[in-house]
Amino acid sequence: MRQLVALVFLSFVVAFNANADNDDVQQGIFDAYLKLASGGDAVAQYVVAQRYENGKGTAKNQERAMYWYEMAAKQNYPLAVVKLDGYKKEQTTAEPVLTEKAQKEPEKKPSPPPKETVAKPKAKPDIAPVVVAQAPPAQANKPKPVEPVARHEEVKQEARLPAPEVVAKAPVVVESPAPNINVMQALLTGKWKRNLQDADFLPSANAACLQSSNAEVVCFSAELTRNLDNNGLTYNVKSVISGINNKEAKFNLRYTYNVVHIAGKPHEQTNGMRNEVNDMAVKTGWQEPGVSMECRLRDERSLTCTRADRKMAYQFVRD
Repeated sequence: MRQLVALVFLSFVVAFNANADNDDVQQGIFDAYLKLASGGDAVAQYVVAQRYENGKGTAKNQERAMYWYEMAAKQNYPLAVVKLDGYKKEQTTAEPVLTEKAQKEPEKKPSPPPKETVAKPKAKPDIAPVVVAQAPPAQANKPKPVEPVARHEEVKQEARLPAPEVVAKAPVVVESPAPNINVMQALLTGKWKRNLQDADFLPSANAACLQSSNAEVVCFSAELTRNLDNNGLTYNVKSVISGINNKEAKFNLRYTYNVVHIAGKPHEQTNGMRNEVNDMAVKTGWQEPGVSMECRLRDERSLTCTRADRKMAYQFVRD
């Protein structure tokens, strides 16, 4: 399947001029996706539905968009499942779009992703009260001349000043997470961002994730764009979250880019994460072996992911 996707889009990159990022190119991309979708590819079915809905490379057609969303959802493609679930929730306030389609295909839709629940905030550690140490009585009882006593009292006052500061700072350093955080729940009940940008490979507005087992989550991103080396890239991301350890509040993350189109000039606007470490190449197809990271939650709303190969850390927060 990956080879087929790569060959199809490589043929379009060769067939069209690199600077011709216009309607003809978009129509060519749509036609290629449509061919794959008709062959049963769930990712292509979702992209075709998205392009019908947005009118990208083809005329807008909401009915056709919903048809392809349903086809992808029947194969449990996460983004399609989430999309249909959203339309279902809007039926009480908006005009139904799937009335005719639902009559033709009464087959029950797959279950939507787990409902978001509000995680209970972790109790903050109690800050120890500031205790000012008293001077040892042995020193106070020692007889001393009048002038030395005055100088000694000044030294005692200076020695007392740092004591409250040291005691107050000690509880602030809390780097290690509290044990037994429900990692799965924390990941799936929010939208994760880095530097105010939606994450490509964690649950976010750009990526839909489903729990595939008790200790694994699989995420698929929507069609994203990024600029690299004066080229505009269009891509998807697949990520797998595994090795979940609630006691230590950590998990493993591996994600892979799939570049589906390369434009000969940068996109005017992009919706993917910034390429800060050149982890994507200007070539079409799945870019194996992908990127592996180890992530640890500091609490239910913040986590850090570390790349051992480059000794880099990324901070994420949850809405």
